[in-house]
Amino acid sequence: MKNYKIMLVAVIAFIGLTFGVMVLADNGNDFGRYFISGSDFGIDVAKNVVGESRHEFNNGFSGDFSYGQIKALEVLGGIFNISIEPVEIYNITKNDSSAGKVSGKRGGGDGGRVYLPSDKTPWGIQKMYNNPDIISTSGGLGVDVAVLDTGVYKGHLDLSRRIGQCKDFTGRVAVKDGSCDDKNGHGTHVAGTILADGGTDNLGIYGMAPEAKLFAYKVCGNSGSCWADDIAVAIRTAADNGAEIISMSLGSNTQNSLIIDAISYAIGKDVLIVAAAGNDGPVLGSIDYPGANVNVVAVGAIDINENVPNWSSRGINNNDYIIEEREVEFGAPGVAVESTWIGGNYNTISGTSMATPHIAGLAAKLWRGSVSTRSYLQSIARDILPVGDDPATGFGLPFVQ
Repeated sequence: MKNYKIMLVAVIAFIGLTFGVMVLADNGNDFGRYFISGSDFGIDVAKNVVGESRHEFNNGFSGDFSYGQIKALEVLGGIFNISIEPVEIYNITKNDSSAGKVSGKRGGGDGGRVYLPSDKTPWGIQKMYNNPDIISTSGGLGVDVAVLDTGVYKGHLDLSRRIGQCKDFTGRVAVKDGSCDDKNGHGTHVAGTILADGGTDNLGIYGMAPEAKLFAYKVCGNSGSCWADDIAVAIRTAADNGAEIISMSLGSNTQNSLIIDAISYAIGKDVLIVAAAGNDGPVLGSIDYPGANVNVVAVGAIDINENVPNWSSRGINNNDYIIEEREVEFGAPGVAVESTWIGGNYNTISGTSMATPHIAGLAAKLWRGSVSTRSYLQSIARDILPVGDDPATGFGLPFVQ
């Protein structure tokens, strides 16, 4: 029986290789990313056909496979219980119609500082703290916040002391420790809003919870696109490594099974997950996933006057103050937000990407467990027009009491 199984797998591998070579001859090196699942034996057969996997999951594996390899699996799928699912691409939710402007000023003090922010406590921080005169922030001690994004510029003076973990989920190695280099800027900006600490000279910018620790998880490439399987593995890794909060300023119009399972896994470990509502407004129901997942806190954008920009995605809220699938939970500062940037500089950009870390950072400052923190944020939210649990801002704007 054992020899028969070995022979059978060898035959299937040969069939898969043959299909791969034949189709590649016609289609060139056309690769895509797929999730392969099925019975244990089916998965073994699939691995013999496609070779090395990228990420292993309980019910399958993902990888970058040629068109020929996938066609071979399709032929064998019905025989050996093999399922093939394309892996979706998510994108960061920076509003591209609102161009960013590098805002750092030349100057500084000791410790090698080259740039200074335009404002040490930007308007969003002031609004979240309900104090226009605040000059520094506090809170977040003992809380680990995982930022799943384009990485983080670790050398920034306002972030360097906050780095707890640094991992890259986007490279050839499935998970690379100690590497999270941000060549986009988006992830560095998000991280700054959550926990920038002003630097050792106190001349830098301050985030919501400057005593929290950062898990800098690079799940998006330098262009801002992010594979769903990388995101799913990062969510699970954050939960396993003890993160209290996961912040994701990224989204897609569709759900992905790997991310759904990862969210459920993290929720089971008492992790609070916060994500962007998206920039596809003002149409009702334009909210992005994973923010639209009922287990995730979805955040829309407001400007300095608490108006909702047209581009901020809307949910399908029905004014019952019960968060359900595809509903926005809060509104937060997301227009012309200044924060940390690559190269040690600062930048002012817009998007629900910028609103999300305000809520994630507030949760870190007020942390009392995921369920209790989420309920508490709902209880302290101040209503924003239109009145009630509306599709743009949900419960409204929570802030430091």
